[in-house]
Amino acid sequence: MLQEMISKTVVMEAGEQLKNVLPSNEENIQLMKKALILYRQDCVYRVKPLTNYSTTAYVQDVVPVKVHINLSDVIKSDCSCPAIQPCRHVLAVYLYLYAQYDRLGTFTENWKKHNQHLPLNQLQFKVNDESETLENWIRFFETEFERWEERTPEKQQNIQYLYFGYYTSIKKRSPSEPQLNKIYQIHAALATWFSIDQLFKNGRIHPEQDFLGVNPYIEQLMDTIHSSIDQLITYALSFSLDPFLEKTPAVIRKLLFINDPFHYERLKIFQIMWSALLARPKWLKKELEILTEMEPSPTIQFGRYHLEFLLKNDDDILEKMDDFSPTMLPHTFQWLDMMTMKKDWKRLKKWYDSLQSLTTRFCKLNRPYQDIREVLSEFLLMLGDYSRQTKDDPLYEKYCQCCLPYTFTEYSGFLYGKNRFVEWMELHSLIGFSIAEIGQKALKDIAVSAPEALIPSYHREISALIEQRNRTAYKQAVKYLKKLRTLYKKVKKQHIWKQYMKQLTTRHKRLRAFQEELRKGKLIDES
Repeated sequence: MLQEMISKTVVMEAGEQLKNVLPSNEENIQLMKKALILYRQDCVYRVKPLTNYSTTAYVQDVVPVKVHINLSDVIKSDCSCPAIQPCRHVLAVYLYLYAQYDRLGTFTENWKKHNQHLPLNQLQFKVNDESETLENWIRFFETEFERWEERTPEKQQNIQYLYFGYYTSIKKRSPSEPQLNKIYQIHAALATWFSIDQLFKNGRIHPEQDFLGVNPYIEQLMDTIHSSIDQLITYALSFSLDPFLEKTPAVIRKLLFINDPFHYERLKIFQIMWSALLARPKWLKKELEILTEMEPSPTIQFGRYHLEFLLKNDDDILEKMDDFSPTMLPHTFQWLDMMTMKKDWKRLKKWYDSLQSLTTRFCKLNRPYQDIREVLSEFLLMLGDYSRQTKDDPLYEKYCQCCLPYTFTEYSGFLYGKNRFVEWMELHSLIGFSIAEIGQKALKDIAVSAPEALIPSYHREISALIEQRNRTAYKQAVKYLKKLRTLYKKVKKQHIWKQYMKQLTTRHKRLRAFQEELRKGKLIDES
Protein backbone atom coordinates (compact mmCIF):
# COMPACT_ATOMS: atom_id res chain seq x y z
CA MET A 1 0.00 0.00 0.00
CA LEU A 2 2.87 2.38 0.82
CA GLN A 3 4.55 1.86 -2.55
CA GLU A 4 1.20 2.12 -4.34
CA MET A 5 0.52 5.59 -2.90
CA ILE A 6 4.01 7.13 -2.76
CA SER A 7 6.23 6.79 -5.81
CA LYS A 8 9.97 6.24 -5.80
CA THR A 9 10.46 9.54 -7.66
CA VAL A 10 8.80 11.49 -4.86
CA VAL A 11 10.97 9.83 -2.20
CA MET A 12 14.19 10.40 -4.18
CA GLU A 13 13.37 14.07 -4.80
CA ALA A 14 12.79 14.52 -1.06
CA GLY A 15 16.29 13.14 -0.54
CA GLU A 16 17.71 15.84 -2.81
CA GLN A 17 15.96 18.44 -0.66
CA LEU A 18 17.50 16.97 2.48
CA LYS A 19 20.98 17.25 1.01
CA ASN A 20 20.52 21.02 0.75
CA VAL A 21 18.77 21.41 4.08
CA LEU A 22 21.28 19.33 6.04
CA PRO A 23 24.85 19.85 4.80
CA SER A 24 27.11 16.98 5.84
CA ASN A 25 28.92 18.76 8.66
CA GLU A 26 29.79 17.23 12.02
CA GLU A 27 26.57 18.36 13.69
CA ASN A 28 24.34 16.92 10.97
CA ILE A 29 26.37 13.72 10.72
CA GLN A 30 25.58 13.07 14.39
CA LEU A 31 21.91 13.83 13.69
CA MET A 32 21.88 11.35 10.80
CA LYS A 33 23.57 8.68 12.95
CA LYS A 34 20.82 9.01 15.57
CA ALA A 35 18.17 8.68 12.86
CA LEU A 36 19.87 5.55 11.48
CA ILE A 37 19.96 3.99 14.95
CA LEU A 38 16.23 4.62 15.39
CA TYR A 39 15.49 3.09 11.98
CA ARG A 40 17.75 0.04 12.48
CA GLN A 41 16.27 -0.68 15.90
CA ASP A 42 12.78 -0.88 14.32
CA CYS A 43 11.63 2.21 16.20
CA VAL A 44 9.58 3.45 13.22
CA TYR A 45 6.07 2.00 13.21
CA ARG A 46 2.45 2.62 12.15
CA VAL A 47 3.57 4.24 8.88
CA LYS A 48 0.42 5.45 7.13
CA PRO A 49 0.39 7.28 3.75
CA LEU A 50 -2.04 10.21 3.66
CA THR A 51 -1.49 11.47 0.10
CA ASN A 52 0.97 10.88 -2.73
CA TYR A 53 3.35 13.28 -0.97
CA SER A 54 2.81 12.81 2.75
CA THR A 55 2.63 10.18 5.44
CA THR A 56 2.36 9.88 9.19
CA ALA A 57 4.30 7.55 11.44
CA TYR A 58 5.27 6.98 15.04
CA VAL A 59 8.82 6.70 16.34
CA GLN A 60 9.62 5.02 19.64
CA ASP A 61 12.35 7.13 21.26
CA VAL A 62 12.67 7.86 24.98
CA VAL A 63 8.97 8.63 24.62
CA PRO A 64 6.85 7.87 21.52
CA VAL A 65 6.53 10.76 19.07
CA LYS A 66 4.24 11.32 16.10
CA VAL A 67 5.76 12.43 12.80
CA HIS A 68 4.11 13.95 9.74
CA ILE A 69 6.50 13.98 6.80
CA ASN A 70 5.87 16.20 3.77
CA LEU A 71 7.87 14.82 0.86
CA SER A 72 7.05 17.70 -1.49
CA ASP A 73 8.72 20.10 0.96
CA VAL A 74 10.53 18.21 3.71
CA ILE A 75 11.11 21.39 5.73
CA LYS A 76 7.35 21.53 6.35
CA SER A 77 7.44 18.13 8.03
CA ASP A 78 6.71 18.21 11.73
CA CYS A 79 7.15 16.11 14.83
CA SER A 80 5.60 16.17 18.29
CA CYS A 81 9.06 16.48 19.86
CA PRO A 82 10.31 20.00 20.75
CA ALA A 83 13.44 19.92 18.54
CA ILE A 84 13.90 22.21 15.54
CA GLN A 85 12.88 20.42 12.34
CA PRO A 86 13.94 18.31 10.63
CA CYS A 87 14.72 16.29 13.76
CA ARG A 88 16.09 12.76 14.11
CA HIS A 89 12.53 11.33 14.15
CA VAL A 90 11.60 12.92 10.79
CA LEU A 91 14.88 11.64 9.34
CA ALA A 92 14.23 8.15 10.73
CA VAL A 93 10.83 8.05 9.00
CA TYR A 94 12.40 9.29 5.74
CA LEU A 95 15.06 6.55 5.96
CA TYR A 96 12.25 4.02 6.43
CA LEU A 97 10.57 5.30 3.25
CA TYR A 98 13.85 5.38 1.29
CA ALA A 99 14.61 1.80 2.31
CA GLN A 100 11.42 0.66 0.56
CA TYR A 101 12.99 1.60 -2.79
CA ASP A 102 16.77 1.53 -2.52
CA ARG A 103 19.71 0.60 -0.31
CA LEU A 104 20.16 3.08 2.56
CA GLY A 105 23.89 3.14 2.05
CA THR A 106 23.31 4.74 -1.36
CA PHE A 107 21.50 7.67 0.24
CA THR A 108 24.00 8.24 3.09
CA GLU A 109 27.01 8.01 0.75
CA ASN A 110 25.50 10.49 -1.70
CA TRP A 111 24.51 12.77 1.17
CA LYS A 112 28.07 12.86 2.54
CA LYS A 113 29.52 13.54 -0.93
CA HIS A 114 26.96 16.22 -1.86
CA ASN A 115 28.87 19.22 -0.50
CA GLN A 116 32.10 18.01 -2.10
CA HIS A 117 30.50 18.34 -5.54
CA LEU A 118 29.72 22.02 -5.13
CA PRO A 119 32.09 24.52 -6.77
CA LEU A 120 35.13 25.31 -4.65
CA ASN A 121 34.41 29.02 -4.67
CA GLN A 122 30.95 28.25 -3.31
CA LEU A 123 31.69 25.99 -0.39
CA GLN A 124 35.40 25.68 0.20
CA PHE A 125 36.00 29.30 1.16
CA LYS A 126 38.55 29.39 3.96
CA VAL A 127 39.92 32.64 5.28
CA ASN A 128 43.68 32.70 5.67
CA ASP A 129 45.17 33.77 8.98
CA GLU A 130 46.41 37.04 7.55
CA SER A 131 42.96 37.83 6.19
CA GLU A 132 41.06 37.24 9.45
CA THR A 133 39.29 40.58 9.48
CA LEU A 134 35.72 41.60 10.16
CA GLU A 135 35.48 43.07 6.66
CA ASN A 136 36.41 39.69 5.16
CA TRP A 137 33.89 37.88 7.33
CA ILE A 138 31.09 40.24 6.33
CA ARG A 139 32.05 39.96 2.67
CA PHE A 140 31.95 36.16 3.02
CA PHE A 141 28.54 36.24 4.74
CA GLU A 142 27.05 38.46 2.02
CA THR A 143 28.53 36.41 -0.81
CA GLU A 144 27.30 33.15 0.70
CA PHE A 145 23.80 34.57 1.08
CA GLU A 146 23.76 35.62 -2.58
CA ARG A 147 24.87 32.13 -3.60
CA TRP A 148 22.28 30.55 -1.32
CA GLU A 149 19.57 32.65 -3.01
CA GLU A 150 20.85 31.64 -6.46
CA ARG A 151 20.89 27.90 -5.77
CA THR A 152 17.70 27.73 -3.68
CA PRO A 153 14.33 27.67 -5.51
CA GLU A 154 12.03 30.53 -4.47
CA LYS A 155 9.49 28.25 -2.82
CA GLN A 156 12.28 26.86 -0.62
CA GLN A 157 13.62 30.27 0.38
CA ASN A 158 12.15 30.04 3.86
CA ILE A 159 13.48 30.16 7.41
CA GLN A 160 14.21 26.43 7.66
CA TYR A 161 16.26 26.24 4.45
CA LEU A 162 18.08 29.44 5.39
CA TYR A 163 18.96 28.16 8.87
CA PHE A 164 20.06 24.67 7.89
CA GLY A 165 21.61 25.65 4.57
CA TYR A 166 23.08 29.13 4.78
CA TYR A 167 23.67 29.46 8.54
CA THR A 168 25.07 25.96 8.97
CA SER A 169 27.44 26.60 6.06
CA ILE A 170 28.88 29.88 7.37
CA LYS A 171 29.12 28.58 10.95
CA LYS A 172 31.60 25.88 10.09
CA ARG A 173 34.01 28.41 8.56
CA SER A 174 34.79 29.83 12.00
CA PRO A 175 38.46 30.33 13.09
CA SER A 176 40.05 27.81 15.42
CA GLU A 177 41.41 30.35 17.94
CA PRO A 178 38.83 30.21 20.83
CA GLN A 179 38.17 33.91 21.43
CA LEU A 180 38.19 34.76 17.73
CA ASN A 181 35.85 31.82 17.18
CA LYS A 182 33.31 33.31 19.58
CA ILE A 183 33.46 36.71 17.89
CA TYR A 184 32.90 34.94 14.58
CA GLN A 185 29.92 33.00 15.96
CA ILE A 186 28.32 36.26 17.08
CA HIS A 187 28.75 37.85 13.66
CA ALA A 188 27.55 34.72 11.86
CA ALA A 189 24.36 34.79 13.96
CA LEU A 190 23.91 38.51 13.23
CA ALA A 191 24.46 37.94 9.51
CA THR A 192 21.77 35.25 9.56
CA TRP A 193 19.41 37.63 11.37
CA PHE A 194 19.99 40.22 8.64
CA SER A 195 19.34 37.53 6.03
CA ILE A 196 16.02 36.71 7.72
CA ASP A 197 15.16 40.38 7.38
CA GLN A 198 15.94 40.12 3.67
CA LEU A 199 13.50 37.21 3.38
CA PHE A 200 10.85 39.41 5.00
CA LYS A 201 11.61 42.22 2.52
CA ASN A 202 11.52 39.83 -0.45
CA GLY A 203 8.15 38.48 0.64
CA ARG A 204 9.51 34.95 1.14
CA ILE A 205 8.24 34.89 4.73
CA HIS A 206 5.31 36.84 6.17
CA PRO A 207 5.69 38.87 9.41
CA GLU A 208 2.38 37.69 10.86
CA GLN A 209 1.63 34.35 9.20
CA ASP A 210 5.14 32.96 9.71
CA PHE A 211 5.88 34.59 13.07
CA LEU A 212 5.51 31.41 15.14
CA GLY A 213 7.65 29.46 12.68
CA VAL A 214 10.46 32.04 12.64
CA ASN A 215 10.48 32.66 16.41
CA PRO A 216 12.35 29.44 17.44
CA TYR A 217 15.17 30.28 15.01
CA ILE A 218 15.47 33.83 16.33
CA GLU A 219 15.72 32.35 19.83
CA GLN A 220 18.46 29.99 18.62
CA LEU A 221 20.43 32.91 17.20
CA MET A 222 19.99 34.84 20.45
CA ASP A 223 21.18 31.84 22.46
CA THR A 224 24.29 31.59 20.27
CA ILE A 225 25.07 35.27 20.80
CA HIS A 226 24.44 35.09 24.56
CA SER A 227 26.52 31.96 25.08
CA SER A 228 29.39 33.35 22.95
CA ILE A 229 29.41 36.56 24.98
CA ASP A 230 29.33 34.61 28.26
CA GLN A 231 32.37 32.60 27.19
CA LEU A 232 34.21 35.69 25.98
CA ILE A 233 33.78 37.65 29.21
CA THR A 234 34.78 34.71 31.43
CA TYR A 235 38.39 35.71 30.87
CA ALA A 236 40.10 38.99 29.98
CA LEU A 237 39.63 39.81 26.32
CA SER A 238 42.78 39.68 24.24
CA PHE A 239 43.99 42.96 22.74
CA SER A 240 44.15 41.15 19.40
CA LEU A 241 40.33 41.28 19.35
CA ASP A 242 40.23 45.08 19.38
CA PRO A 243 40.23 45.45 15.56
CA PHE A 244 37.11 43.23 15.47
CA LEU A 245 35.37 44.84 18.43
CA GLU A 246 36.10 48.38 17.29
CA LYS A 247 34.29 47.77 13.99
CA THR A 248 31.42 45.81 15.52
CA PRO A 249 29.25 48.89 16.40
CA ALA A 250 28.61 49.52 12.70
CA VAL A 251 27.23 45.97 12.44
CA ILE A 252 24.95 45.95 15.47
CA ARG A 253 23.73 49.44 14.57
CA LYS A 254 21.86 47.72 11.73
CA LEU A 255 19.63 46.07 14.37
CA LEU A 256 18.07 49.50 14.94
CA PHE A 257 16.97 49.78 11.30
CA ILE A 258 15.35 46.37 10.75
CA ASN A 259 11.57 46.41 10.46
CA ASP A 260 10.48 42.95 11.61
CA PRO A 261 8.20 41.56 14.36
CA PHE A 262 11.15 40.85 16.67
CA HIS A 263 11.53 44.38 17.99
CA TYR A 264 12.20 43.41 21.61
CA GLU A 265 14.71 40.71 20.71
CA ARG A 266 16.73 43.01 18.44
CA LEU A 267 17.02 45.74 21.05
CA LYS A 268 17.94 43.13 23.66
CA ILE A 269 20.92 42.01 21.55
CA PHE A 270 21.89 45.64 20.93
CA GLN A 271 21.88 46.19 24.70
CA ILE A 272 23.90 43.15 25.68
CA MET A 273 26.51 43.64 22.94
CA TRP A 274 27.22 47.18 24.10
CA SER A 275 26.99 46.35 27.81
CA ALA A 276 29.20 43.26 27.76
CA LEU A 277 31.73 43.79 24.95
CA LEU A 278 31.83 47.39 23.77
CA ALA A 279 31.34 49.56 26.87
CA ARG A 280 34.52 51.59 26.50
CA PRO A 281 33.93 55.34 26.95
CA LYS A 282 35.68 56.19 23.69
CA TRP A 283 33.51 53.81 21.65
CA LEU A 284 30.33 54.78 23.54
CA LYS A 285 30.83 58.49 22.88
CA LYS A 286 31.66 57.95 19.23
CA GLU A 287 28.54 55.83 18.65
CA LEU A 288 26.37 58.29 20.57
CA GLU A 289 27.55 61.05 18.24
CA ILE A 290 26.66 58.94 15.20
CA LEU A 291 23.15 58.12 16.48
CA THR A 292 22.53 61.73 17.55
CA GLU A 293 23.16 62.92 13.99
CA MET A 294 20.63 60.45 12.57
CA GLU A 295 16.95 61.08 11.90
CA PRO A 296 15.25 60.11 15.17
CA SER A 297 13.07 57.01 15.39
CA PRO A 298 11.91 55.01 18.44
CA THR A 299 14.67 52.42 18.00
CA ILE A 300 17.42 54.97 17.35
CA GLN A 301 16.21 56.93 20.36
CA PHE A 302 16.44 53.76 22.42
CA GLY A 303 19.99 53.20 21.17
CA ARG A 304 20.91 56.68 22.37
CA TYR A 305 19.35 56.07 25.78
CA HIS A 306 21.29 52.83 26.20
CA LEU A 307 24.58 54.50 25.41
CA GLU A 308 23.71 57.36 27.78
CA PHE A 309 22.98 54.79 30.48
CA LEU A 310 26.35 53.09 30.01
CA LEU A 311 27.98 56.52 30.24
CA LYS A 312 25.99 57.04 33.50
CA ASN A 313 24.19 60.10 32.16
CA ASP A 314 21.08 59.08 34.10
CA ASP A 315 19.67 62.58 34.53
CA ASP A 316 19.57 63.07 30.76
CA ILE A 317 17.44 59.92 30.45
CA LEU A 318 15.19 60.34 33.47
CA GLU A 319 14.17 63.90 32.63
CA LYS A 320 12.75 62.52 29.34
CA MET A 321 10.93 59.62 31.06
CA ASP A 322 7.48 61.18 30.61
CA ASP A 323 8.09 61.22 26.85
CA PHE A 324 8.88 57.51 26.75
CA SER A 325 6.38 55.25 25.02
CA PRO A 326 4.95 52.82 27.62
CA THR A 327 6.26 49.98 25.45
CA MET A 328 9.74 51.05 26.59
CA LEU A 329 9.21 49.56 30.05
CA PRO A 330 10.58 46.03 29.30
CA HIS A 331 13.65 47.60 27.68
CA THR A 332 14.60 49.24 31.00
CA PHE A 333 14.91 45.85 32.70
CA GLN A 334 18.49 45.22 31.60
CA TRP A 335 19.48 48.59 33.05
CA LEU A 336 17.75 47.76 36.34
CA ASP A 337 19.33 44.31 36.36
CA MET A 338 22.84 45.72 35.75
CA MET A 339 22.46 48.19 38.64
CA THR A 340 21.10 45.42 40.89
CA MET A 341 24.04 43.12 40.11
CA LYS A 342 26.44 45.95 41.00
CA LYS A 343 24.39 46.67 44.17
CA ASP A 344 24.23 50.30 43.16
CA TRP A 345 21.25 51.01 45.45
CA LYS A 346 21.64 54.78 45.35
CA ARG A 347 21.46 54.85 41.57
CA LEU A 348 18.56 52.39 41.58
CA LYS A 349 16.60 54.56 44.01
CA LYS A 350 16.64 57.40 41.49
CA TRP A 351 15.45 55.09 38.72
CA TYR A 352 12.63 53.44 40.67
CA ASP A 353 11.40 56.83 41.84
CA SER A 354 11.15 57.92 38.21
CA LEU A 355 9.62 54.81 36.65
CA GLN A 356 6.16 54.91 38.23
CA SER A 357 4.57 57.00 35.47
CA LEU A 358 5.94 54.71 32.75
CA THR A 359 4.81 51.62 34.64
CA THR A 360 1.29 53.00 35.18
CA ARG A 361 0.98 53.87 31.49
CA PHE A 362 2.16 50.39 30.55
CA CYS A 363 -0.74 48.94 32.55
CA LYS A 364 -3.17 50.89 30.35
CA LEU A 365 -1.92 49.45 27.07
CA ASN A 366 -4.50 47.60 24.98
CA ARG A 367 -2.80 44.24 25.31
CA PRO A 368 -3.87 40.78 26.58
CA TYR A 369 -3.95 40.57 30.37
CA GLN A 370 -1.28 37.85 30.48
CA ASP A 371 1.17 39.88 28.35
CA ILE A 372 1.03 42.83 30.76
CA ARG A 373 1.07 40.50 33.75
CA GLU A 374 4.30 38.77 32.62
CA VAL A 375 6.16 42.07 32.18
CA LEU A 376 5.04 43.46 35.55
CA SER A 377 5.87 40.19 37.28
CA GLU A 378 9.47 40.47 36.05
CA PHE A 379 9.58 44.14 37.07
CA LEU A 380 8.36 43.43 40.60
CA LEU A 381 10.84 40.60 40.95
CA MET A 382 13.68 43.09 40.49
CA LEU A 383 11.97 45.74 42.59
CA GLY A 384 11.53 43.14 45.34
CA ASP A 385 15.28 42.52 45.41
CA TYR A 386 15.87 46.25 45.75
CA SER A 387 13.25 46.79 48.49
CA ARG A 388 14.57 43.87 50.57
CA GLN A 389 18.13 45.18 50.39
CA THR A 390 17.18 48.78 51.18
CA LYS A 391 14.18 48.04 53.48
CA ASP A 392 12.11 50.29 51.21
CA ASP A 393 8.76 48.49 51.61
CA PRO A 394 6.68 51.64 50.91
CA LEU A 395 8.12 51.90 47.39
CA TYR A 396 7.31 48.25 46.64
CA GLU A 397 3.78 48.64 47.98
CA LYS A 398 3.25 51.82 45.97
CA TYR A 399 4.00 49.97 42.72
CA CYS A 400 1.78 47.05 43.76
CA GLN A 401 -1.13 49.41 44.34
CA CYS A 402 -0.77 51.50 41.18
CA CYS A 403 -0.51 48.41 38.94
CA LEU A 404 -3.53 46.47 40.20
CA PRO A 405 -5.07 44.11 39.14
CA TYR A 406 -1.92 42.87 37.35
CA THR A 407 0.07 42.87 40.61
CA PHE A 408 -2.56 41.10 42.71
CA THR A 409 -0.34 38.06 43.38
CA GLU A 410 2.64 40.13 44.55
CA TYR A 411 0.55 42.54 46.62
CA SER A 412 -1.36 39.69 48.22
CA GLY A 413 1.90 38.00 49.22
CA PHE A 414 3.28 41.29 50.52
CA LEU A 415 0.25 42.00 52.76
CA TYR A 416 0.05 38.42 54.01
CA GLY A 417 3.76 38.41 54.86
CA LYS A 418 3.26 41.60 56.91
CA ASN A 419 0.23 40.07 58.74
CA ARG A 420 -1.93 42.90 57.39
CA PHE A 421 -4.92 40.60 57.15
CA VAL A 422 -7.66 43.24 57.07
CA GLU A 423 -6.14 44.79 53.93
CA TRP A 424 -5.41 41.30 52.58
CA MET A 425 -9.10 40.39 52.76
CA GLU A 426 -10.13 43.74 51.31
CA LEU A 427 -7.80 43.15 48.37
CA HIS A 428 -9.35 39.74 47.69
CA SER A 429 -12.83 41.22 47.86
CA LEU A 430 -11.81 44.02 45.51
CA ILE A 431 -10.56 41.50 42.93
CA GLY A 432 -13.76 39.49 43.36
CA PHE A 433 -12.68 36.51 45.44
CA SER A 434 -15.36 34.81 47.48
CA ILE A 435 -14.75 33.18 50.87
CA ALA A 436 -15.02 29.78 49.20
CA GLU A 437 -12.14 30.65 46.85
CA ILE A 438 -9.74 31.54 49.67
CA GLY A 439 -7.65 28.64 50.94
CA GLN A 440 -8.71 27.00 54.18
CA LYS A 441 -5.22 27.36 55.66
CA ALA A 442 -5.27 31.12 55.08
CA LEU A 443 -8.75 31.39 56.65
CA LYS A 444 -7.60 29.45 59.71
CA ASP A 445 -4.45 31.55 60.10
CA ILE A 446 -6.42 34.79 59.85
CA ALA A 447 -9.13 33.51 62.22
CA VAL A 448 -6.43 32.93 64.84
CA SER A 449 -4.35 36.08 64.28
CA ALA A 450 -6.92 38.66 63.18
CA PRO A 451 -10.51 37.36 63.27
CA GLU A 452 -11.89 40.89 62.73
CA ALA A 453 -10.39 40.82 59.22
CA LEU A 454 -12.82 38.06 58.16
CA ILE A 455 -16.03 39.61 59.50
CA PRO A 456 -16.76 42.07 56.60
CA SER A 457 -16.14 39.37 53.98
CA TYR A 458 -18.51 36.92 55.65
CA HIS A 459 -21.17 39.64 55.83
CA ARG A 460 -20.85 40.31 52.09
CA GLU A 461 -20.90 36.61 51.25
CA ILE A 462 -23.99 35.92 53.36
CA SER A 463 -25.92 38.80 51.77
CA ALA A 464 -25.01 37.60 48.28
CA LEU A 465 -26.13 34.04 49.07
CA ILE A 466 -29.50 35.14 50.47
CA GLU A 467 -30.14 37.22 47.34
CA GLN A 468 -29.92 34.04 45.25
CA ARG A 469 -33.29 32.97 46.68
CA ASN A 470 -32.80 29.20 46.62
CA ARG A 471 -32.51 26.46 49.21
CA THR A 472 -28.87 25.52 48.41
CA ALA A 473 -27.72 29.12 48.87
CA TYR A 474 -29.67 29.42 52.14
CA LYS A 475 -27.90 26.32 53.51
CA GLN A 476 -24.49 27.77 52.62
CA ALA A 477 -25.47 31.11 54.17
CA VAL A 478 -26.31 29.32 57.43
CA LYS A 479 -22.88 27.65 57.45
CA TYR A 480 -21.24 31.05 57.05
CA LEU A 481 -23.48 32.53 59.75
CA LYS A 482 -22.19 29.95 62.21
CA LYS A 483 -18.60 30.87 61.37
CA LEU A 484 -19.48 34.54 61.68
CA ARG A 485 -20.95 33.90 65.14
CA THR A 486 -17.66 32.26 66.18
CA LEU A 487 -15.67 35.24 64.93
CA TYR A 488 -17.83 37.73 66.86
CA LYS A 489 -17.34 35.62 69.95
CA LYS A 490 -13.54 35.70 69.47
CA VAL A 491 -13.50 39.48 69.27
CA LYS A 492 -15.91 39.68 72.24
CA LYS A 493 -18.65 41.49 70.32
CA GLN A 494 -21.55 39.12 70.86
CA HIS A 495 -23.90 42.09 71.31
CA ILE A 496 -23.23 43.16 67.70
CA TRP A 497 -23.89 39.57 66.57
CA LYS A 498 -27.28 39.52 68.34
CA GLN A 499 -28.24 42.86 66.83
CA TYR A 500 -27.18 41.69 63.37
CA MET A 501 -29.21 38.46 63.64
CA LYS A 502 -32.29 40.38 64.79
CA GLN A 503 -32.06 42.71 61.80
CA LEU A 504 -31.33 39.80 59.40
CA THR A 505 -34.35 37.71 60.46
CA THR A 506 -36.65 40.74 60.45
CA ARG A 507 -35.51 41.87 56.97
CA HIS A 508 -36.03 38.36 55.51
CA LYS A 509 -39.06 37.20 57.53
CA ARG A 510 -41.00 36.48 54.31
CA LEU A 511 -38.35 34.03 53.09
CA ARG A 512 -39.84 30.89 54.63
CA ALA A 513 -37.19 28.51 53.32
CA PHE A 514 -34.44 30.73 54.73
CA GLN A 515 -36.21 30.97 58.10
CA GLU A 516 -36.53 27.21 58.10
CA GLU A 517 -32.76 26.74 57.45
CA LEU A 518 -32.02 29.19 60.28
CA ARG A 519 -34.11 27.07 62.65
CA LYS A 520 -32.45 23.85 61.46
CA GLY A 521 -29.08 25.44 62.13
CA LYS A 522 -30.29 26.50 65.57
CA LEU A 523 -29.54 30.13 64.83
CA ILE A 524 -33.10 31.09 65.84
CA ASP A 525 -35.57 29.24 68.06
CA GLU A 526 -38.82 27.63 66.96
CA SER A 527 -40.92 30.59 68.06
